[in-house]
Amino acid sequence: MTTAKTICLLGGYGDIGLRVARGLHEDTNDMILLVGRDADRAKRAAFSIGPRCDGFALDVRGHTAAAQLEGAALCINLTAATPPALAAALVANGTHFIDTSATPTYVANLEETINALPGPRATGVLEAGLAPGLTNLLAACMCDIHPDTRSIDILIELGMGTHHGLAATAWTLQALHQTYQVKSRGDWREIRTGAISRRFFLDAESILGIGFALSDQKSIARDLDLMGARTFLATNPSWMTKVLHGLSRMPLRRFIGRNSTTLARAIQRLPVMGSQGTRLIIEGRNAQGDVISTRSISGGPQADLTASVVTRLALALMHRSTELPPGLQPLSMFVDPDLIVERL
Repeated sequence: MTTAKTICLLGGYGDIGLRVARGLHEDTNDMILLVGRDADRAKRAAFSIGPRCDGFALDVRGHTAAAQLEGAALCINLTAATPPALAAALVANGTHFIDTSATPTYVANLEETINALPGPRATGVLEAGLAPGLTNLLAACMCDIHPDTRSIDILIELGMGTHHGLAATAWTLQALHQTYQVKSRGDWREIRTGAISRRFFLDAESILGIGFALSDQKSIARDLDLMGARTFLATNPSWMTKVLHGLSRMPLRRFIGRNSTTLARAIQRLPVMGSQGTRLIIEGRNAQGDVISTRSISGGPQADLTASVVTRLALALMHRSTELPPGLQPLSMFVDPDLIVERL
């Protein structure tokens, strides 16, 4: 049996954090620490996981946060409240770091801050989840199989048959009034959520997707040197996609974004509807704009898929037999997308 280490989950008592904690508790003999603003909630959640799990309160913006996390082998960040400076301090001091954020500006700030370290002592992996994360891996696989791929469109369809976590729901509402960078036909431009839309065709089904502020489309275009990459969001039932699309084009979207947490709590009290699962469609085109490859994948709830990617990555970082390279590294170095897809 390997020597037990400590894994800290920042924002660990949320929907995805609890799933990751359960997976790590089952697959390792490591100590799992759930970290958040509410000590009582963290400890109650830890008790539900098992004997090698504990919880404590931490102000991630406090000047002692890095010292309180010192000695952890790995920190998994599940909250955009964590300052990039804290992430960099962890990597500089020898704690591996995983981040799951999909917010383009936050991911860019993390990249800039960690890359500026003169001598990192640990490994950092960003964009580790469903989108970004699994979508990046599948896009890279498509380009490997079809080298003439020059642009990629991705559709993420989320089933509303289960309540998504409070943080995830609030994030989706916040994104309705955000702008983001997208590359199309070789040119970068800044657009707002909902400014573009298109239909994806799967068998006899037509699925409307709206352009959404997810960071994967920027990293896919950059890392794979593509002429374009775009990510679209859809929901099941499909009429909810049309509602989100309408809200993204109304002045009301600013009010929704600013009151996202309050509205997310209200949404969580509504009855569920539609399927519980998640579907991905990845479509590759050549330089002439012809579709040359399409791949579709179906799985469980979004939180399960994100947790699966994070857990597999954490296991690879914690118990890799060879020495880990310091600094930021790509998810593809540690996670095989086929192994993730097999478990969907």
